[in-house]
Amino acid sequence: MQKNDRTRLYQGGFPFLSYSTGSKKGAGRSLRTRLLRVLLPLVVLILLVSGYVGYQVSRQYIDIALDRNVRVQTRAVAHHVSSFLDRCRKDLLYIAQDAGDPAKLRNFLARKLAVGDAGYRELTYLSPDEGGHTMLLVENGEIFQVPEERFARVVPSPFAVFEEGAALAPGRVLLTQTQYSEYPCPSPSNAGHRVAAHILRLVTPVDPDGDGRPGYVVLGVDVRRVRNILSLYNSPRSPLWAYPRSDEVRFTYVFDPEGWVLFQSEDPDREDQPLSTYLPRAGMEGTLGRPGLDVAFRPDTADADYWRAVAAVREDQAGLLHVSSGGSGGGKDYAMAYAPVYFTPEADGPRQVYWGLVFMDRSKLTLTAGFKHLDALFVITLAAIALMWIGIYFTTRIVTKPIVRLSEMVGEFRSTGRMRRIDLRPAGHETALLTGAINGMVDIISQQAEELRLRERSLRGYTMKERADFDTEPAPEGPGLDIIPEIVGSGPKIARFKSDILKAAQTDVDVLVIGETGTGKQLAAEAVHAHSARAGKPIISINCGALDENLLLDTLFGHIKGAFTDSRADRKGAFVEAHGGTLFLDEIQAASPKVQQALLRAIAERKVKPLGSDKEIEVDVRLIAATNADLPALIREGRFREDLYFRLKVITVYSPPLREHAESIPALTRHYLRQVEQMVGRRGLGVSRGAMEKLRGYHWPGNIRELVNAITRAAVMAESDVIQATDIRLEQEAVPETEEAALAVAEEAVFVLGPLDEQSPAPARSGPEEPAPEAPPAPRGPARAPAREAASRLNERQRKAYPEILRRGEISRQAYQDLVGGGLPARTAIYDLQDMVKKGLLVKTGRGPATRYLVDG
Repeated sequence: MQKNDRTRLYQGGFPFLSYSTGSKKGAGRSLRTRLLRVLLPLVVLILLVSGYVGYQVSRQYIDIALDRNVRVQTRAVAHHVSSFLDRCRKDLLYIAQDAGDPAKLRNFLARKLAVGDAGYRELTYLSPDEGGHTMLLVENGEIFQVPEERFARVVPSPFAVFEEGAALAPGRVLLTQTQYSEYPCPSPSNAGHRVAAHILRLVTPVDPDGDGRPGYVVLGVDVRRVRNILSLYNSPRSPLWAYPRSDEVRFTYVFDPEGWVLFQSEDPDREDQPLSTYLPRAGMEGTLGRPGLDVAFRPDTADADYWRAVAAVREDQAGLLHVSSGGSGGGKDYAMAYAPVYFTPEADGPRQVYWGLVFMDRSKLTLTAGFKHLDALFVITLAAIALMWIGIYFTTRIVTKPIVRLSEMVGEFRSTGRMRRIDLRPAGHETALLTGAINGMVDIISQQAEELRLRERSLRGYTMKERADFDTEPAPEGPGLDIIPEIVGSGPKIARFKSDILKAAQTDVDVLVIGETGTGKQLAAEAVHAHSARAGKPIISINCGALDENLLLDTLFGHIKGAFTDSRADRKGAFVEAHGGTLFLDEIQAASPKVQQALLRAIAERKVKPLGSDKEIEVDVRLIAATNADLPALIREGRFREDLYFRLKVITVYSPPLREHAESIPALTRHYLRQVEQMVGRRGLGVSRGAMEKLRGYHWPGNIRELVNAITRAAVMAESDVIQATDIRLEQEAVPETEEAALAVAEEAVFVLGPLDEQSPAPARSGPEEPAPEAPPAPRGPARAPAREAASRLNERQRKAYPEILRRGEISRQAYQDLVGGGLPARTAIYDLQDMVKKGLLVKTGRGPATRYLVDG
């Protein structure tokens, strides 16, 4: 390659083809050294920073997890203790019912011992009389009764409850604080034997004689039983035990609302161990011992964390504090969680804070995780350095051998058949020249391939503009289906549609036609009538959604002269007019409850009673109803009668949406093109292949009605006899830029479809006698009525304007709006004028803004 060729390559947009003139050995050694000097320190720095950040994040979330675990543990223990105290209260109230019977009291304690519940140490009944007292003690699994004459030797005196419980109401229980109690417990071998224990006493009043002088039942609970609950939760047998814990010191202790630490958790295997508080006292100053409990400890106010917990428990609050060893500084050593213990004196009464409970957890999991993190970071750093050195070594070796890679890439052209530019970093002058030459060749071949693709695309564009051949489209399938020519289409959906129509026509029962808007429900109803035994009789169509309740009732059932104001003549009603034939009710879901009730009666009895008449008229009518709504859903909402639904749904005909039988689009397009030709005065209209592909690929939310609109607009706006894809405007594409252009399109479409929007309200009417005209169906060449008869079937607006139209001889849409007045919408004006064209009174001429309506004859 010459120098000027190389210059052209470099100036042609390939800056990556630059190269170094140094030797491969020198370049490789220099690159390897620079990479090692730059990347290795950078990688080490990144690892250290990311490791530190990762450790801080993990430490934060480990602390959060540990705190949550401590909170759960504390609340669980507090709840268990509260539940135990509540169970004791219930046991006391239960046995208090038999307070005067010593045998039953002993039997209660015996049953408790039999099931392993040895937490009760005392059960006493104190009679309001001088005698009749009972005191039972539990010691070493046996029950002893203290003689009444030795009650005076009990410490503290049991009769003190008469003063303590004087204010107690029946059913209410008093729970005393922890007391040290001694009882005389004589045995055959030792008459002076005494037993002692720390007791919680529950007291409730009883009146077994009903004389208004209450006695008291006292149930003594061994405090060690409560202590053992604390110990259980701090052991591997805990109900919350989920994983092995480390050996750090953890303990739970209980304090009263005055701040006295009462006892702590111990080894759960030593349930008889005395109460102690040596763990909470460690590192704190305070007072040791109080009357009734010599191990109680009250810290000084200098231990702020402890007193904050006490104050919070008094306010019925639970929480967690982080405290350090010795109570100050040094970072987090303990998690101190606290929660209140409750006692409920009476059933359904307010609970009271009886004790507070603290769980102290020293966990070194965070510190252990930090050491593990450092170990892992050290290993990862060494591995990263080794991998980085290996990667740099092999990378530099690859860079020194680009010719091998270049030959492999060129070999891929032959094996895969695909050519692409080579993106290869050169390591020398020769490699740069060879890479540039190959890329230049690839560019030339790619350019030629692109030219071929553009030519093929251009040829396809011409092909898509050619007229589509409708004769190649499949004909309707199925025996006898060609006898319904008014329903155009093909495919299994249409075949099933026609088959259902024929089956419905062979019987004389009511039919329900369901389907979306614009799918041809009225056409299906007319086909059922036309192919039934009633074909020679009239078919009357009523749009229930176009009339209000009273007008719809009048239209359906009629009235007699004088039934209401302005009723100057009898009116038969649709049921009577359709006698012997078919009555088609469109939009049946729009009927009000009153209309539904009247329809139900008329369908069930086949009798109608006109308004104002006392005589019922028998009618022989086949009813066909149509709806685009989900009637079962309306039934669930209470907006449609279920009994009317099942009356109508004897036979159901489903009118499929156009998107479910897209194979019908060519046949429908051909059919409606022939109708549009008559309307616009053009012959030989067709669609291009591209236009047909566009029609096939659309989802048609408006169904056949939208398809007819699109064909009509395209036929009006097309500049040639072949409608191109650009002539077809769908809902997702741009709409006409001006109102006049949109109205011109609407004028061309309304002749075929009636109102463009099936859901739009029908034109208003001024009196009850004359219903608004219904939307005309797609034309199938109906004969025009004589002018006099047609003029008698005009609505009020048309009757008002028609004499002036006769005088003028012609009229435009705008002139008709001005003539009728009242702010008549343009769409309604187009509908009225096209309706008079259909009735044979006017003749339409011109297109677009130049459209005129001439008097016929």
